[in-house]
Amino acid sequence: MLLLIPLVALLAIPLYNSINPTLGGVPFFYWYQLLWMPLGALLYYIASVIWNEKEKQEESEKRKAARKSSSRKRSRR
Repeated sequence: MLLLIPLVALLAIPLYNSINPTLGGVPFFYWYQLLWMPLGALLYYIASVIWNEKEKQEESEKRKAARKSSSRKRSRR
């Protein structure tokens, strides 16, 4: 979902298709798009951190389940 934010924001061209306000002589149309470059990178970083944490948590749960099943097999012997 985080990765869709910049996509939607940049595809909604009628929302930012104007000259004013200017920032340092640069029309709004251009600096709005340039603003989304670091914002998009930040959102990508946040999404990748969340994704990696979720994978680590799932891997940890799999290991715990494997330990439980192996300890049950040992106790039956």
